[in-house]
Amino acid sequence: MSHLTAATVVLSALLFAPSNASPALHARDWHSQSIAPFGFSSSTTASIPASSSTSTSSGCPAVWSTVATDLKSAFTGCNVLARNAIRFAFHDAAGYSSKTPYYAPATGGADGSLLLSSDEIKRQIEAPLQRYQPWLLGKYNKYHSQGVGAADLVQFAGNIGIRSCNGGPIVRTLVGRQDTSTAAPEGMLPEAFGQGSDYDTLVQLFLDKGFSATDLAALIGAHTVSQAFAEQGNGIPPGGPQDSTPTQWDTTYYKELQSDPRGVYHFQSDVNLGNQTTAVGMQMARFAQDEEAFDAAFADAMGRMNLLGISEEVSSGFADCTSLVQ
Repeated sequence: MSHLTAATVVLSALLFAPSNASPALHARDWHSQSIAPFGFSSSTTASIPASSSTSTSSGCPAVWSTVATDLKSAFTGCNVLARNAIRFAFHDAAGYSSKTPYYAPATGGADGSLLLSSDEIKRQIEAPLQRYQPWLLGKYNKYHSQGVGAADLVQFAGNIGIRSCNGGPIVRTLVGRQDTSTAAPEGMLPEAFGQGSDYDTLVQLFLDKGFSATDLAALIGAHTVSQAFAEQGNGIPPGGPQDSTPTQWDTTYYKELQSDPRGVYHFQSDVNLGNQTTAVGMQMARFAQDEEAFDAAFADAMGRMNLLGISEEVSSGFADCTSLVQ
């Protein structure tokens, strides 16, 4: 989960619609799978400016090829920027909950607010991302006039970040979201330690975002490339990894959550979810032995996270830029 309190961890990894919410949000029934430096102080919603660039054969605006090359160069070797990109994408999208009354454009979901809202990025839970945010904002300012939106850039960068890690899966990557500088509701992100890090709370939090036990087990697997930089108060030294191969996208995280080797540091939330008597823990145990299944489940869940709060009717009109992530 990219989640978690002030740990500069890579996400995430991490993750129904209320009667007054937009219909057909990207969600999946919990039981459908067995065991299964500056922002904008004002609150505005904006459409992406029309790009003057031509499009690729997939309909992806050509500017995104330039963006992809730029980000891939910056994220080489699954570095700190890449890992922050993954976490940042999770934190922006995970502001959505089916319990929040609908508001445009995505009810706090994948809307770029974490990049554009000076209020949201100042929250304590976002502290580890406060150096990455101005870096990405610079990229937004560089490409915005060519049709690149904040919400799209956040998720696009996250998917490039995943792929920059050796073995990282390809996540379906769409562009066309609307942006907003309205801060997402508070209390929507998972906690690594203390109150809110228990199993039931975490399960309900992700259920409210439309994610099943399998989805949650897969999303938390992004901790395979996670290192914590702000959890000293919880006994984790700066840079403490969540598995012994933090630049390799693999299933070592799941295995070492159980074997607990020296030099690897676990969040209490992960330990709680990894209890193999639970639905999530059973799936985590399965992924430990089946990397192909993990990659497929993660790519599916992350692809839906990229669209949290956006109806299928709207996203069906988005351009597919997945080929640029490969």
